[in-house]
Amino acid sequence: MKTLNDQINDVLKSQKSASEKRSELVKLGLRDIDVSILFKINADLVGTHRREAHDTLARIISRYTFGVEIECYNAPRTDLANALASNHLSVNNVTEYRNAHTGSYRNAYRLVPDGSIYGVNPVECVTPILRGSSRGFNSLQSCCNALNAIGAKVNKSTGLHIHVGGEITEAQYINTFVNYYYLESVIDTFMAASRRDNPYAKSCHDTTHGTKVNAAQLLNAQSVADVYDAFHGDRYYKINVCSWHRHSTIEFRQHSGSTNYEKIRMWALFCLKLTAWSADNRLTADITTIDAIPFLTAAEKRFFKQRATELAGADE
Repeated sequence: MKTLNDQINDVLKSQKSASEKRSELVKLGLRDIDVSILFKINADLVGTHRREAHDTLARIISRYTFGVEIECYNAPRTDLANALASNHLSVNNVTEYRNAHTGSYRNAYRLVPDGSIYGVNPVECVTPILRGSSRGFNSLQSCCNALNAIGAKVNKSTGLHIHVGGEITEAQYINTFVNYYYLESVIDTFMAASRRDNPYAKSCHDTTHGTKVNAAQLLNAQSVADVYDAFHGDRYYKINVCSWHRHSTIEFRQHSGSTNYEKIRMWALFCLKLTAWSADNRLTADITTIDAIPFLTAAEKRFFKQRATELAGADE
């Protein structure tokens, strides 16, 4: 038989409303003043736990690096280079594709031609390696300010790619791909329709643009090579197996093109958190609702649910 203390804890941890909890506690024989004190202590504990969890995750994310590739058009490279410089960002206005995360390009924004983009003056604006911290996101925001200042635009031919790097273990790498596989259907709900199965960001499940991922091989993967083989060595999936060998990063390719800082920031955070969470966690079944995504805060879940509402069956 449960003790009174056990019964009180059961009530406080239940999903009932505050008024229902108060009523239950009174039925257990507690006075109104006792109930008020319990509610105050419980609220303080929950608030402390949430703050500690948020602070811990923020510290974890700051250990990782990220880079963003923003595809857009109506962005003459000279104008964009000047706008970036005006926002105190270093720029390498190159004329051919170069490694995004090594050599002399590590600390500067790069403006790269991209033949897959439709529209006048197409460009891929590539950030340097950024930290998952306020400084890194401030740099990204300045980049978005520069793009918007010159009137850069996006369309269905443009994408947004996030690279996550840092001290990623082999097990964490495998878990990230497995977790994305199980998250894909819910991620699709807050992505534009054109990015749910795209020739440059194919579905991990049933794709109309080639061969679907070998699920059995992925879910039983024991090495980076196993994951590579499960994706047939093809970079054009929503999550890219080829960037690890070229850049030591995991590339997330699904998001549609955008110059909106808040949208880019939230997706970059999603990718960083997914990678960080995958260090110790591996899903075993599909996640089917945004509320069930285990590494997002309540505010982040609200953001993605709003995006899902806006994008239901549609493109941006």
